[in-house]
Amino acid sequence: PLPKKYAELTFITPTEPFFTAMKVSFMGSMFISMPWILYHIWEFIAPGLKVKEKKVTALFVAFGTLFFLFGGLFCYFLVVPLGLKFLLNYGTTWWKMQVTIGFYFSFVVKMILAFAFAFQTPLIMVLLTKFGVINTIKMKLYRKWAFLGTFGLAAVLTPPDIITQVLLAFPLYGLYEFGMVVSRFFEDPKSRELALKQMQKEAAAKKAAKEAAQRATMARDAKQKAAKKNRKVS
Repeated sequence: PLPKKYAELTFITPTEPFFTAMKVSFMGSMFISMPWILYHIWEFIAPGLKVKEKKVTALFVAFGTLFFLFGGLFCYFLVVPLGLKFLLNYGTTWWKMQVTIGFYFSFVVKMILAFAFAFQTPLIMVLLTKFGVINTIKMKLYRKWAFLGTFGLAAVLTPPDIITQVLLAFPLYGLYEFGMVVSRFFEDPKSRELALKQMQKEAAAKKAAKEAAQRATMARDAKQKAAKKNRKVS
C-alpha cells in the first residue's frame, strides 16, 4: 500500500528482483499450505488427547488463527499505510525517495508478522491464567509495567522508528486489557480469592512495617531533642 507517487519500486543490485520474487513465492506458498500443515499436525497429536482436550485445543487453534489473520490485516490495511505516509512525507521534505523492492518487502513482512504474533497476547494470557501461572489480580497490579513492556516489545518487533513502535504498542496494550477481561472467565475463583487475600496480607504487613518505622523515627527524634534540651540546661 504505497502512495501513488512512490508506487514504482526500484532495485539497486542485480540479484534483488530474483531473491525478492523467491521470498514472495516462499511466503505465499507457506500461507497457502498452512491449513494443510496444521491438519497433519492435528492428525498426529489428536489420538493422544481426550475429548475435552480436543475441544479446548481446537478452540484455541481457531481463535489463534483468527487473531493472527486479524492482526496481519489490521497492520496491512491500517498501520502500514499510516506509517509509510508519515515516514515518506517526513523524509521527502529534504531528500528524494526511491523505494527498493527488497527493503519494501522486508519492511511490510516484518510489520505484518509483528502485529500477527502480537495479537496472540490475549490467548497467551488466558493460557497462563488457566494453568495458574498468573491471575487477574496481578495483571491489574502490573498494568503500568505492562504499558512500558509493550513499548519495549514494539521496539524489538518493529523496524527502528518511533511511529511504527507507537502504532504497535498501543494496540498491544489494548490487547493486554482485553486479555485481562477474557481471563476472568477462565480463572479459578478459589485461586483468585487466595491471591487477593495474600495481597491484602502483604499490603497490611507493609503498612504495619511502615508505621513501625515512622514510630521508631519519631521516638528517636524525640529522644535526641530531649538530650539536646538536657545539655542546654546543664
